Amino acid sequence: MKTELELRHLRVFAAVVDASTHTRAARALGLSQSTVSETLSALERAVGVELFRKAARGALALTPSGEVLLGYARRMSALSNELVDALARASSDVKATLVVSAVESIGAYVLPQRLALLRARWPAVRVEVLTGSCADIRERVTAGESDLGLVLEPETGPVTGASETLAKARLLILGAPTHPMTRGQARPEDLRRCDFYMCDAAGNYHQALLRYFEAAGVEAPRMQAMGTIEGVKCSVLAGGTALGLLPEHAVESELRDGLLAEVRIAKALPFVVLRAVTAPGAPHSPVVDDLIDALRGSPHSGRLTAAVAALGDPRPARLSSRQSGC
Repeated sequence: MKTELELRHLRVFAAVVDASTHTRAARALGLSQSTVSETLSALERAVGVELFRKAARGALALTPSGEVLLGYARRMSALSNELVDALARASSDVKATLVVSAVESIGAYVLPQRLALLRARWPAVRVEVLTGSCADIRERVTAGESDLGLVLEPETGPVTGASETLAKARLLILGAPTHPMTRGQARPEDLRRCDFYMCDAAGNYHQALLRYFEAAGVEAPRMQAMGTIEGVKCSVLAGGTALGLLPEHAVESELRDGLLAEVRIAKALPFVVLRAVTAPGAPHSPVVDDLIDALRGSPHSGRLTAAVAALGDPRPARLSSRQSGC
């Protein structure tokens, strides 16, 4: 047997057994089907035996070696959870690193305040924030490269992998304060004559805008990707007739200070929701739990920026999920 056996291999293996097919397991884990297949191949190379055999009608069945491995996989996963709890009970002062993957608007405009509160509660914890697309974030979490993923996705539609909805975020159409569309209520047929700037012209915001114009029976406007949120803001303010599309929490200060203005429409754009993504079957560290609590939106307003920090609650200090010498 080779030595590169990893716990994440065993978790994917158990998920495939539980789901009966690679496709359903991939959906439950938030991974692509090819990633699941590659992980199982790596596991078989590591243990040196075949784990699955073809059964009737193409169904998957375990070989005798697979049956043996399944019992150990479940025990090792349970033992991993037990180890984290035992270490947490044994030490309240171990230095640790928390790796968070987030979409840009959350990482830049929501996390800094929440992380300041987190550091006050857990001063020995070092936090690393990575940004990426929703798909990238889910891949990192499942692969064990991030302890927590924070994605903004459509409120309706399929949800893959282990995730929890924390809050809603409103999408706004924005213009310079002098833009004629910021006066009164804009009609879809008027809006379609404007160029629209957004971070990614093929992402969730793009899809929300397309659905808005499709519902109105109006041809969609030209959409241009500016790469970053700040790029969208600067492009809108540069003049002309262009408008921007961004989540409300990314433009609160500009709206408050009158640097940008909302373009009001009769029917609001669909909400996007903030979801916390964690690895299936992996234990939550108390640090991750605290950060998730701090990101929960108010159920009354439904606004992402109304999240209430709960980090001052007295509770036993415990270990984060990643040890580090930093």
